[in-house]
Amino acid sequence: MAFLTRALLVLWLAGAAALAGAADPARFIALSYHEVLGEGEPATPTSVTARDLAQQFAWLAANGWQPVSMDRILAARAGGPPLPEKAVLLTFDDGKKDVYTRVFPLLKLFGYPAVIALVGEWLEVADGGTVDYDGQALPRSAFVTWAEVRDMMASGLIEVASHTFTIHRGIPANPQGNTEPAAITRRYCSGIYEDDAAYEARLRAGLRELVPERTGFTPRIIMWPWGRSNKFTRNLAAELGRPIGFSLEDGWNDSTTPLAGLRRQLVENGPSLQEFVELLRASWPADPARSVRIDPGTWGNPEAGLSATLDRLQALAPNIAFIRPAVIRDGLEMTLFPTSRRPLAADILNHVAWQTERRAGVPAFIDLPSPWLDDPELVGDLARQVNFAGLRLPAAPDDRRIAALREAAGRWRLPVQLAFAVDRLPGPDTWARLADGDVVIIPAALATPGALPASARDKVLVEFDAAAPAGETARRMRELEADGFRSFGLSGFPDPLPAEVARVLSLRSQPQLR
Repeated sequence: MAFLTRALLVLWLAGAAALAGAADPARFIALSYHEVLGEGEPATPTSVTARDLAQQFAWLAANGWQPVSMDRILAARAGGPPLPEKAVLLTFDDGKKDVYTRVFPLLKLFGYPAVIALVGEWLEVADGGTVDYDGQALPRSAFVTWAEVRDMMASGLIEVASHTFTIHRGIPANPQGNTEPAAITRRYCSGIYEDDAAYEARLRAGLRELVPERTGFTPRIIMWPWGRSNKFTRNLAAELGRPIGFSLEDGWNDSTTPLAGLRRQLVENGPSLQEFVELLRASWPADPARSVRIDPGTWGNPEAGLSATLDRLQALAPNIAFIRPAVIRDGLEMTLFPTSRRPLAADILNHVAWQTERRAGVPAFIDLPSPWLDDPELVGDLARQVNFAGLRLPAAPDDRRIAALREAAGRWRLPVQLAFAVDRLPGPDTWARLADGDVVIIPAALATPGALPASARDKVLVEFDAAAPAGETARRMRELEADGFRSFGLSGFPDPLPAEVARVLSLRSQPQLR
């Protein structure tokens, strides 16, 4: 699951909401497992051992946690019996053989229901053949057979979900050769990007299902590969009979969480039992936001500029990079991605944003120029072509144009967090209406303890002038931390970044609570 680099940001943006609403009758957490290994088998980033899984199951039983089925979740959402206080949905992706030989016996032993997500094309490979498992050649025998799937379903404990038929793969996404999740990416081939019609046709073919033919059961759930989807793919899945979709966003679900965008917590890096317990309890405060602003249009050599910037991002360890999407040449605004709305300067923005996320581990927010707020079509083109986590808007949260921009971006890119850059403090009622995951960026001069209610400080990112004296900036950041502000950013990304600022700004300087 190499595409999952947004978890740190999501925890900050949605951490408080994830802990809220304990009385909600449909509140549950979903866990996403993958490989379950025997003793001595080499670990992968998403594996656990069978011994550890048994310990985790035993801990759930001993501590009041109750695995629930999708039927029970839907009943609670429809006004039926509420879910138990500590409800958990167990899910297992990819259909490796161990889900039958190791997971299924444990589920039967504990009486736990679970959902398994299968990739159709992998199971259709003939005996003795080879499966392309995300670029790794594995024998067909490494995966379950349809007979084993039917055996698990007959137990009454297992529901089968779709993990798509042919979409669990990366595809060419830009001229630089990046491969990105097939469900949300426009295929780039021979200098041409696929259009909306070709994208839809590819998705329809990739979302076909053989589960009904092979088992007699029609899946209603889709587990999106790498957790990536958008409004278009979700609507298409619903049209094809799979209205329930799961991402890989961290956090709890409740009755307000859209069925098409339910959250799942990825179980990764072979957690110890204590780490597993902390994952469920989520008792630590979310990491604060730390941001910088990047302008690729200033790089004389785009690849050299990107490489140097990625190295600096890795060293600083922020969790938001605001990236400018355009340049001004001879007084004319030109974009860094293809669109009919502006002339193209260079097709590099998707490459920059993807490498920022993948290599530096920093989610990319696109830093929209003010005129773009009046052009939802341009923002829609941006979302078609560029993989990003959010948008920075030079507007207040109550700006009438925001809804159209969110809709235009969300059609092709989800989730879309919005960061509102303001030059004066919003009114007191703004904070209660701010959408979950959104944040307000304020200049450092406006950040005073008496200016904001304490409850608003977790929704504020205080941004400092990158050209201000370093000692003054570092001192002010420390003062604001003492006053309860936690999230800071710079209006640029100076090279070199003064050490005294880097020490305060870097997430590496934060206490490690887990």
